Amino acid sequence: MKYALLPLAALVIGLTPVRAAELTASGLATSLSESIEDGSSSARLRMVTGGTTFQIRLKARRTAAKSEIVYQVLYPKDRKGECILLTRAGGQAPSGNVFVPPSTMKTLGTRDLTGAVLGSALAYQDIIENFFRWKKQALVGKETVGRTDCVILESKPGSGDSSPYGSVKSWIDPDKMVPMRVEKYDGSGRLAVRIDTKDVAKNDVGRNTPSKLTIRRAGGGVTEIDGSNISHDITFADRDFTAPGFTDLRIPR
Repeated sequence: MKYALLPLAALVIGLTPVRAAELTASGLATSLSESIEDGSSSARLRMVTGGTTFQIRLKARRTAAKSEIVYQVLYPKDRKGECILLTRAGGQAPSGNVFVPPSTMKTLGTRDLTGAVLGSALAYQDIIENFFRWKKQALVGKETVGRTDCVILESKPGSGDSSPYGSVKSWIDPDKMVPMRVEKYDGSGRLAVRIDTKDVAKNDVGRNTPSKLTIRRAGGGVTEIDGSNISHDITFADRDFTAPGFTDLRIPR
């Protein structure tokens, strides 16, 4: 059975269904944010982009105080061992490193965070950002995505939130509490990236969550991501989220 866990911190959600009439913007955003910040987890991802298929090991520790995420490339063979580490505390700007074997290490500055992850339509910022925690949240309408009736939640960063985006709209299925579509807009209001949920599955703790995504970035570039084999409540060592731990592809029990 496939279990879902996707790399976008802002999309890994699954909550108890509530009636649409009971939804408030702040309550919905808080519930989604709390579900994203689900402690320690790992998963195996399949990412197809630009004609290349990647197999990726994802390691994550996410809490309200701090989020740490590592991508480790397992396949293709000539890219095996490439690693990405992203860290974010509160609403502060993320930081990170990219490692390319055997010894190339690059520090990611603020301007680098809009760069492409492994050449995909996914940006580093998209992986680590939790826009449901932003101060400004509003319900701005309803719309059907595919065959799913959704409520639209608009998120905007406050003065203490660091983001290259000016706003984000999320089309939420109120029955499964899953975002069926996410659109991110730049500071001038232009669409920067669209993320569509193509499949939904229950993960290892029984939550509905996206199991397949299509990501389209303005100006071209389409990426497909599948998540599988999720595990929660893993005991990671601090070393797993540092540069010295990049060479260890194992998952602690």
